[in-house]
Amino acid sequence: MMSFDVIDQYNSFVENNFIKSNNTQLEVLKKLNSVWKSSQKKNLFSNNKKQEGVYLFGKVGTGKTFLLNLLYQNSKVGKKIHFNNLMIEIHNVIKNSSNKDNAIETFIRELGNNFKLLFIDEMHIFNIVDALIIKKIFFFLSKYKIFLIISSNFHPDDLYKDGLQRADFIPFIELIKNNYAVINIDINTDYRRQTLNQSKTYFTPINDETKKEFNKLFNRFVDVTHLTTIKIKTNSREISFERCSSNILMTDFKKICQGNLSHQDYINIARYFNLIFLNNVPELNEQNKDSCRRFISLIDMLYENNCSIVILAAKPISNLNTNKSLDDEFKRTTSRLYEMTIVQPTNEKIS
Repeated sequence: MMSFDVIDQYNSFVENNFIKSNNTQLEVLKKLNSVWKSSQKKNLFSNNKKQEGVYLFGKVGTGKTFLLNLLYQNSKVGKKIHFNNLMIEIHNVIKNSSNKDNAIETFIRELGNNFKLLFIDEMHIFNIVDALIIKKIFFFLSKYKIFLIISSNFHPDDLYKDGLQRADFIPFIELIKNNYAVINIDINTDYRRQTLNQSKTYFTPINDETKKEFNKLFNRFVDVTHLTTIKIKTNSREISFERCSSNILMTDFKKICQGNLSHQDYINIARYFNLIFLNNVPELNEQNKDSCRRFISLIDMLYENNCSIVILAAKPISNLNTNKSLDDEFKRTTSRLYEMTIVQPTNEKIS
């Protein structure tokens, strides 16, 4: 009896109308599977160097995480971790040890004892601490023969672009290019945006039914068992968001609009996250005027950075703001909300 492999799994999703078949995705999946299978063969007579993993990069919404999920699940010997969580774990073991190198090696050796394949989702390098330590981590991953499958929005050459002491980071880029199959999933269709376009993305009022729909849509985009914490830095301030996955954020109005966040915070949030689920937006009135101003700033930044938003709110867009003093400012927000949530107001043209 023939085994059910990762290509069969993809085709079964197509047959059950879970996804639409895409030739580029299928070709990429075949390449991924081929590299993984080759790495498992013991060939004592071949001079060909085995690749130590796959680095899959491409635009947001092209199915990178979906394809790598198929491979990791089909392998039966893998573990999945968000890059951010991996670095948090590494920094924790370093912090509690007197010998940094020994601590990293011990951590990765134990990982290798339990798993032969590691799926690192959403690789990005934004800070110098990670940039200077990453080559060491990958050295030990190679030493303990852990096959890596990596997703990223960036080509290796674009990682940590314009970062401090970037010259010290270049050897890591070369390591990736020399030892990994670097594959571009070259698809222009944004499946994430396509799904949003076909879905209701503004839910009101706030009740059990709309909460259920709102959360159900979030669950379509993320693996809730692998959510991660992302910290957004603005100057000396750091904002921690707990429910994140692959440039997707689930947050609450209270956290993002009632806290003391600035315009620059919203710029940084919009640059990092491509899709935001915003929960519990209240009626905006005289009592929460400052929060309303922050909400206006947030929507402006998301709109200007071509981000998507899904909202659970107390009132429909047309009645959301009842603060007369902000009427003029909120007209632009109203227009942008209609456009961003794909809800066209009756007999109104979006400007």
